Amino acid sequence: MFTHMRIARPVTNLERSFLMYSHGLGLKKIAEFTDHDGFNGIMSGCEGLPWHIEMTVCKHHPVSPSWTEEDLLVLYYPEKDEWKETCARMAEAGFKEVRSFNPYWDVNGKTFIDPDGYRVVIQNKAWG
Repeated sequence: MFTHMRIARPVTNLERSFLMYSHGLGLKKIAEFTDHDGFNGIMSGCEGLPWHIEMTVCKHHPVSPSWTEEDLLVLYYPEKDEWKETCARMAEAGFKEVRSFNPYWDVNGKTFIDPDGYRVVIQNKAWG
């Protein structure tokens, strides 16, 4: 069984993406690298989380973000107040609220999109 999950995404503006996800989700910079075979990256997470997000840009061969409306990062917040606060922070951080392609996610959650088109669902529900 694996012990940790990394969600890796190419982005168009590394600093902007880091700041948005840090503010919106309360993530911290846990690692970064510069010019690793042409790639720069920042990893964001929180102590104790079994996952983190890695955002990268490639100076020599830029990779355009490629997504579909069903590529989602879904985060579960069972406590209503914490869910509301997180949704407010997402908007403050620059995420735009959108209707979800799959209406299931709009029943108990809100879907946010970043400038690269990546979608994050903040779900007001417990997992399981």
